[in-house]
Amino acid sequence: MSSLSEGISAGRRLDQDETWVIRGGRLLSADAEPAVVDLVIRGERVVAVEPAGTAGAGPVLDAAGLDIAPGAIDLHVHLRDPGQTHKETVESGTAAAAAGGTTLVCDMPSTQPQVTTVERYVEKRDSWAGRSAVDFALWAGGTDPTQLRAMADAGAVGVKIYMATAPGFDELYSADDAAVRRVLRVSAELGWAVSVHAGDQTASDAHREALIRAGRTDPRAVLEVNRGPGNLAGLRSVLTAATDLRLPVHLAHLSAYGTAALDEFLTARAAHPGLTAETCFPALSEEEDLPRLGVYTLPTVFSAAARQRFLGALAAGEIDAIATDHAPHTRAEKEAGRHDAWAAPAGYPALETSLPLAYDAMLAGHLSPRRFADALAAAPARILGLPDRGRLAPGCLADLVLLDPAGRWQVDESTMHSLVGWSPMHGRTLRGRLVATYLRGCPVAQGREILDAARGRFVARAGAADQGE
Repeated sequence: MSSLSEGISAGRRLDQDETWVIRGGRLLSADAEPAVVDLVIRGERVVAVEPAGTAGAGPVLDAAGLDIAPGAIDLHVHLRDPGQTHKETVESGTAAAAAGGTTLVCDMPSTQPQVTTVERYVEKRDSWAGRSAVDFALWAGGTDPTQLRAMADAGAVGVKIYMATAPGFDELYSADDAAVRRVLRVSAELGWAVSVHAGDQTASDAHREALIRAGRTDPRAVLEVNRGPGNLAGLRSVLTAATDLRLPVHLAHLSAYGTAALDEFLTARAAHPGLTAETCFPALSEEEDLPRLGVYTLPTVFSAAARQRFLGALAAGEIDAIATDHAPHTRAEKEAGRHDAWAAPAGYPALETSLPLAYDAMLAGHLSPRRFADALAAAPARILGLPDRGRLAPGCLADLVLLDPAGRWQVDESTMHSLVGWSPMHGRTLRGRLVATYLRGCPVAQGREILDAARGRFVARAGAADQGE
């Protein structure tokens, strides 16, 4: 029996058709309770899952004492490339993904220029080729039916609907219910995923202006608007439209809107099971992190009660997926809000800590192993319509992470890969340690070290006419 233990650290590559085995690790799956197995891989795919110690073909990696989990699929990232590469690049953002156990990132259309035409979509898609450490998919944006159909043909995994706007989002804005319903109808024809940033811009603007007139420039004022009547009204509007049209719709960053939004979503889903939702992992605390870090925690920070509510909803499967909304900004951009929170852009880097935070919660008993694997991988694959991803079963791509449940590590922003060089999780000690990340059967990261900075490929939606390069 040969060992791949040294080969991992050296970034060893096996022949394309060679069969090898990850032996004796505990497989974490959305489909079954954890089991110690031999995972048999040939080329890019899993070919068998056998009882531990029984698979005899090829080289063997001894994974005794380790957990084997599917690589995370992040439905919602902003890698800022093209247009804002002072914040993040394809190279830095996907390195953060690989180091954090994410094997597929889905980038939003709010890059510059905004991705509202097929020409811009293809230009962005092709500009990412050969630069990504992990696989990538790209969302389309806008409301023009002709352009949406063309971007679907070019491989767009789905459309992002923006019911609220901001500088740099104006072309993506669906300004009224009619525009939202038009995009939903086109999407039903295309059969692709639909992600919605809910909101009512007019109501939220009025709320914000009232708080400013009252002298409110603190971070909690921003949270009040995020969780206020404008966003809740917009959420109700899109839930009603999806239910009326009986169309599948995915709610982006539901946690940013607070527990009232979760109540609205669960009520609507009882009548329309085609609704899905995501949350970032509920880690940042209003009681501790918000006073200490201020705008660096915005837009998604949780009171103790809200954290328990969202974590409970994740554990119960009421919220389908964990997605980061990875939205890096420079320290200078965040510092602009130190004395006026309205001046700071919303968002923070999260790709490198999302899976580790969820794994820590699993080890603490807050998430079952099945929900851990489902929320990070299997559910996102279902939402996107990618049947050979998100699970480690025969025929599926061998996108996986090896995790040491006995390990611990401390988040250190100085060693992280995101270009902005900071993390709101800095200094936090987490249970469990990520040992290695594999993309299509090859190691792309060992611990914090990136082994293959350009292995990632473009992932087109099923049935796209143009699969890219």
